[in-house]
Amino acid sequence: MEFLSHLWLPLILASAACWFWSFLSWAVLPLHKNDWKTLPSEDAFGGAVRPLNIPPGVYGFPHCEGHGQQKDPAFQEKWKKGPVGYISVWNPNPSMGGNMVLSLAIYLIVSLLIAYAGYNALPHAPRMKAFQIAGTMGILAYSFAFLPNMIWFQGEKKAMLTALFDGIVQGLLTGLLFALFWPA
Repeated sequence: MEFLSHLWLPLILASAACWFWSFLSWAVLPLHKNDWKTLPSEDAFGGAVRPLNIPPGVYGFPHCEGHGQQKDPAFQEKWKKGPVGYISVWNPNPSMGGNMVLSLAIYLIVSLLIAYAGYNALPHAPRMKAFQIAGTMGILAYSFAFLPNMIWFQGEKKAMLTALFDGIVQGLLTGLLFALFWPA
């Protein structure tokens, strides 16, 4: 836990910087403006789905309990007929404050892990080496963790690219802040 006594300040600053960049990227800058498409016949879709009272969650359709069910002719027919996909049903009144706190907590955990790994690998590294290591770990954490899901669930290429860009910025901010306050 020695690393915490040396790196508590960059850990907090990097977390706050990543959180702030996320806010800027989504709420102020037009980076994510077109990440999501408008659903064709949105009103008809809402009218058809609303009476089902689907609780918040992520749903795949047609649903498959396991690999064995994939061989079932009834499932295969549903799959071929379509539509096939997944849907995220949100709480219509999310807690903005709660989501902000949880996001910041994630950034704190990632920064904590970067501080732990970086300090244990190179406790008194030169600042440029600290930037290189912490920045690389930040880019890895913020840019690449979501990509397999976006590939498998056919995320929009532009949304992937803007999320990668966000992760690179967050990783570089993390590396910079850790380098500035790295123990000599």
